[in-house]
Amino acid sequence: MIKPWRQTNSSYLVQDPYLTLRADACELPSGKQLDPYYVIESNDWVHVFALGPQGRVLTVTQYRYAAQAICTELPGGIVDAGETPLAAAQRELLEETGFRAAHWVELGWTYANPARQTNRVHMFFAEQLDAGGPQTLDAAEEIEHDFLEPAHIKALIRQGTFSQSMHVATFYLCLDYLATR
Repeated sequence: MIKPWRQTNSSYLVQDPYLTLRADACELPSGKQLDPYYVIESNDWVHVFALGPQGRVLTVTQYRYAAQAICTELPGGIVDAGETPLAAAQRELLEETGFRAAHWVELGWTYANPARQTNRVHMFFAEQLDAGGPQTLDAAEEIEHDFLEPAHIKALIRQGTFSQSMHVATFYLCLDYLATR
């Protein structure tokens, strides 16, 4: 039977608004010691599969510095402290695209990377869109949005342009939801 590890010590290496990194000392059930074992603490994230006219999906395209890549993905972002995942999804959709949705369904969540990160990704399906206003982007954001056919998004996945694994998971989960509702 699989048993959890036991944390024997922990210290923070970085704590700022953008990154919290800690080094833990852990004892495995076998008695083996891991020291340090690095853990990234992060707020939960949200992704929004927003269904628009003619069955097209609202996407965003932006530059991702760490990967040195321009990526197409679903609208989304961080759940702020004290904010529910739904409120974060609604806020991120409006901020990144200027659209609001009248109908929302939370389809579940996944871990971002449970080996090293503490956060989850909450996946939302949204429809009945209307233009709620202009984009309100953060200083580090330059985002273009577009409505794409699901078949086009699948092609972008194969090409490596729609390349964030968690966005791919949300996309396919929402396609499954649409096929079964």
